[in-house]
Amino acid sequence: MIPLRDNLRCTTFPIATLILIALNCAAFFVELMVAGSGNLDSLFGTWTMVPAKVVAAFASGNPAAIGMAVATVFASMFLHGGWMHIIGNMLFLNCFGRGMEARLGRVRFVLFYLLSGVLAATVHIWSDPTSMVPTLGASGAIAGVLGGYLLLWPKAEVKGIFLLVFIPIPIRLRAYWFLLAWFVVQVYEVINSLGQVVPGGGVAYWAHAGGFVAGLVLAGLWKLYRPVSDVCYIPTDCACPPEAPEDGTKSDDDSEGGEGK
Repeated sequence: MIPLRDNLRCTTFPIATLILIALNCAAFFVELMVAGSGNLDSLFGTWTMVPAKVVAAFASGNPAAIGMAVATVFASMFLHGGWMHIIGNMLFLNCFGRGMEARLGRVRFVLFYLLSGVLAATVHIWSDPTSMVPTLGASGAIAGVLGGYLLLWPKAEVKGIFLLVFIPIPIRLRAYWFLLAWFVVQVYEVINSLGQVVPGGGVAYWAHAGGFVAGLVLAGLWKLYRPVSDVCYIPTDCACPPEAPEDGTKSDDDSEGGEGK
């Protein structure tokens, strides 16, 4: 399923989500320009994250090498390997980022996004610290957004398209069904990749699973600190089967998500 939007009604404008999407698109535009000049391999060789190089940099204790390794972790979050890669990631970010940004606030959401990406990269490095395969893409950070969304807005409705032999079929379902299914697929691929020369067939499933769990934990910590919020609500006209109202959708704390108001 390709997610297009959720049905949350929020009182905030998702400026941080749109900025993150714009930055990813701008980075991809730079890639296209560099590719036109024939220097894309050089760009990727410098700014993609390579697990073995990151491990070697930290092992060396050289501040310059460590700084460059950390820079590649962040830079690689905004690089993509092609049109389908960036379009897919941005659709996911656009669909699930808005509700997370509203719930966390703009600044906290950006920090949440970046930290999820770092933790996803850490799990990927741990899965194969000797790998020389470059890693790029926002998938790890976005996986964190999905994990957080599962905890904070599980009963929201997701509208999207299911491709059946290239035939688009509109579909609507609860967020928890979609997100749990997505996570199960990542875990299955992680298990299936064990022992492969290039784990995941070139897809960083360890980063996906790690980012998702990281987002789940980070959102859980935030929910413990701010258990309720009235910044978004789920409309009553949801086409999904009726359930009890989502806990934590009403509060008299008007500071929640204030950075986005």
